[in-house]
Amino acid sequence: MPSHITYKQLLELTSYGIFAMNFKGISVYDERLSKCKKIEKAIYKGLYTGSPGRDIYFMLPYLTDDQMKELVREISKSFPNIPPGNHVNIAMFVRFIYGQFEKEGILRSKKDFKRMEKEKLDWKLSRKFLGFLYKELEKINNYYGLTMLCEMEGHRLGDEAIINKDKDKLKEMERMYNKSVKFACKCESYKQFFTPYYWSAKYFEKFGEEKKSIRYYKLTIEQAEKYCPDARDGYVYKLAEAAKYLKDKDKEGWKVICEMYKNKSEKKCIKRLFNEMNILIKDLKNK
Repeated sequence: MPSHITYKQLLELTSYGIFAMNFKGISVYDERLSKCKKIEKAIYKGLYTGSPGRDIYFMLPYLTDDQMKELVREISKSFPNIPPGNHVNIAMFVRFIYGQFEKEGILRSKKDFKRMEKEKLDWKLSRKFLGFLYKELEKINNYYGLTMLCEMEGHRLGDEAIINKDKDKLKEMERMYNKSVKFACKCESYKQFFTPYYWSAKYFEKFGEEKKSIRYYKLTIEQAEKYCPDARDGYVYKLAEAAKYLKDKDKEGWKVICEMYKNKSEKKCIKRLFNEMNILIKDLKNK
């Protein structure tokens, strides 16, 4: 079967950067709209949040090493170096290159878990491409890019660990998430000062590693108390999940956290966590 677009078209689409689209009804607003419309066979004409990630994924079997390297050089020109206020388009771009079009599959539902089990995950080509991108971002000291690549690879290693019951993959996942935090510290990407710890805890919980789960849920709250940039729902719900687990599994540890932060923390996310604790935990139980 031929590729859905030509390499030349993919290179052109890649040169437009990573898209963060704004949707209003069925209209799309983006300065590159008219250019993308010419690439008829691109996925959604290339007009989607995280573009050109999907198109790269479907082209991977047709690309030579030199073409992959040319593409990553093009991507690195527009890959953020200073952490943006919203990470969604970057995270989606990388996730799409793994061929993962559903967010949080393994952790989200039993249905998604079974779907991914049946897929017989094979990320060799994805990892090859992202390995080239890692080296390119490393060469130019793009620590934000390295933060995101490590975090997203941590997700995939966690998926493999759970599906294959593989402890070695779980250790590699832990290492990758910790690398993500280290890179985040170099570029002050405050979200990644605590979210990789949350994801570590979630995967360890799913694997049945209670001690590790407790450790990383504690770190999630401790780091959020220092660095969480705001009190948006996504952050506070992560903290509520950590709080619920610690209340159930480590009552003494949770008591210490309450003594340290309840009515004392100035962080908006921590204040909201304690103010809305019962409601948040009830919401989590109903999901």
